[in-house]
Amino acid sequence: MESGARTVVIVGGGLIGLSAAFHLRRADRRARVIVLDRARLGDAASSASAAGVRVMGRDPAERAMALESLGRWPDLDRELEAKTGYRRSGGLRIALDEPGWAEARGSVGEQRADGVPVELVEAAAAHRLAPGLSPECRGGVYCAIDGQAEAVATVQAWATAARRVGARIEEGVGADALVVEGARVVGVVRSDGERQPCDTTLVAAGAWSAPLLAKIGLKLPLHGRGLQMLLTDAAPASLTPVVGCFGRPLSLKQLADGAYLIGGGWPARVPDETMNRWEVLDDSVHGSLEIARAVYVPLAARTVTRSWAGIEAFTPDDLPVLGPVPGIGGLLVAAGFSGHGFALVPTVGDVLARLALGLDPLVHLWRGLGAARLA
Repeated sequence: MESGARTVVIVGGGLIGLSAAFHLRRADRRARVIVLDRARLGDAASSASAAGVRVMGRDPAERAMALESLGRWPDLDRELEAKTGYRRSGGLRIALDEPGWAEARGSVGEQRADGVPVELVEAAAAHRLAPGLSPECRGGVYCAIDGQAEAVATVQAWATAARRVGARIEEGVGADALVVEGARVVGVVRSDGERQPCDTTLVAAGAWSAPLLAKIGLKLPLHGRGLQMLLTDAAPASLTPVVGCFGRPLSLKQLADGAYLIGGGWPARVPDETMNRWEVLDDSVHGSLEIARAVYVPLAARTVTRSWAGIEAFTPDDLPVLGPVPGIGGLLVAAGFSGHGFALVPTVGDVLARLALGLDPLVHLWRGLGAARLA
């Protein structure tokens, strides 16, 4: 290893960890970057994501980071030299009743004040954007820069790019413990028994971050939840934007092959948070389908061909924990994205790389998302 080169160990081979690895090596080719994933890359939340790429409807604390990320997504395939399946298809959130329409009208001004390019659309315009919407649609909010990608393809694209620039990715090897000396993390005890010294450790292991951090006395309120997804049989292309609904849990998109992907945060059962195991719940399947068909009429003729879930780490305020931890040197944390981290991956990886290398960490993009707020 070259004199002065830094070693960074990334615990977690999901999208956040892979993006950080890519950005680290791109910024400093001398850095030794090792990604540890206890299973296969993206086996947990990343590959099970609904893969929405949106800024509309986000908490104000995430808007700057989302806008920065959405600026990169259209050129990301070229940047990574791999395919993510990204499409800037727009996002449309509709209202089916008067309370929803009131919420739609009230949501536009404060988003626009933060630079989010949303517009209020009446019923006729909403139907033009997405023919097939319920006749009960009162109108909605549209964001032209929102879009979608393909979850599995995106994981593989980041992994391919990280390897191409020289990151070492080890699958089937987890982290059993962090090694702390003098209030600083100086290494990782791998699941194969090897101790890996490092200058910086990034814990980006989703729902499995909390148990690892608890071993060094850092108790972050991260809780794993199973989020269900449904996939239908294919139909002729007819739906362009990603569709949501005020007052109803829904994320609906039509994929490139014509199948519809239905999400929205419907729960799956997680028997044991320490294991990547889940069970789809009949009530969630029926409830999700009922709302999707109420919003988008053509779904009445479609059949569900697959259902699955991903285990996401949630925080009490549904916002991620990002950055260093007060009182513990050599440690960065990126976890608790609460079901909406997919779109943020380009910027989060850049921020983490900057923090690890002592570069400008772009704090204006993630101010308020540090671990201290949850103490």
